[in-house]
Amino acid sequence: MKPLIEKQKQIDNNFLYVSIFKLVKSYLVLISDEEGMGIGTVTLGIPSLIENMKTSSASHQIFGIQSKILSKIIVDKISSDLKEPVLLLLFLKHIKEDQKITKPLIELLKEALIEITQK
Repeated sequence: MKPLIEKQKQIDNNFLYVSIFKLVKSYLVLISDEEGMGIGTVTLGIPSLIENMKTSSASHQIFGIQSKILSKIIVDKISSDLKEPVLLLLFLKHIKEDQKITKPLIELLKEALIEITQK
């Protein structure tokens, strides 16, 4: 399976890798601080089901205990922007502080989402 988008960004001495795959009526998003991806925290995001209404997307933690808040923020953002369900695998082995990577990671995801919506 070929990724729709692959991006990377350096934060201090670490790199963040993002790969987004298009599935049938959904997306698979892999985020890691290693070039080799792992499973890590698995979160499912479902966009708002009522169009033209200000309702929020729903997210469900499936597996993993690290970075729960960060994975919820990411999956809510992606599923609401793409308007499709998103399965996120967030594997952070070396970066332990969510505050350190939240802003750069969200910026990297915004760039990727803009590229996807322009295709």
